[in-house]
Amino acid sequence: MFRSRDMGRTVAVRRWTVTAMDCYKRGCNCNGCFYQDFFSGSTQKCQMKAAVLELVRTLGTPDVEIQQVLPD
Repeated sequence: MFRSRDMGRTVAVRRWTVTAMDCYKRGCNCNGCFYQDFFSGSTQKCQMKAAVLELVRTLGTPDVEIQQVLPD
């Protein structure tokens, strides 16, 4: 079953993967992501943000520590 979101489509999610947790920790910001180069120059776009939103909606937030950047 596909769920459609503004930023992409995702199938039913079952668990937090390492890549999904990395995306969550970055705030779904693609800068610095391993897959950023993979999708550059392609007509396809990354669907991880949609998957992360679906994971948060269905399973809740992962048990990871999010880095906070404080200005000096």
